[in-house]
Amino acid sequence: MRKTTTLLLCLISLIAYSNKGFSQNIADCNAELSVEKNRSVKSIGENGTFFTLDLKNTSNTSKTYTITSNKTEQPCKKSNIVNSKRINISPDLDVTFLTPENLNSNLKEISVTVNSGSSQKLYVKVEVPNGTPYNTWTCLKINAKSEGCTSNGAETILSAYISNPSEE
Repeated sequence: MRKTTTLLLCLISLIAYSNKGFSQNIADCNAELSVEKNRSVKSIGENGTFFTLDLKNTSNTSKTYTITSNKTEQPCKKSNIVNSKRINISPDLDVTFLTPENLNSNLKEISVTVNSGSSQKLYVKVEVPNGTPYNTWTCLKINAKSEGCTSNGAETILSAYISNPSEE
């Protein structure tokens, strides 16, 4: 009886300790990713455009984040309906990331280290490849995920309108 009680207490303690460690890992992965001055909607001209992002590490330790970009699966707020067939267009765009320390970067994904409680400014350069249809919208999901964290990370949505340069 005494061995069973001791074994049961050890097992409960192990489970409680494991869950505490897991929840601390989730809580310690917090970050915020925002667009400077809430300017998440922009028009893209012939020379492309830049979005300025702010990545804030709200965890208790320094973290290294991998910043990536993907087209959103759902259509943008604005509709891209073409002709009577109602085809939804969301063209692919060229996206690169830059930091204030490396403004000549041409990387499709970057890693940045941010100290606890600090922020890092990032730039997202969006360009239109040749042959992209004009007067269409594309929305991009920018994600900042910390190494070793199981959560999805911080994310923000950028909306880009591909304008016709002859109408500018």
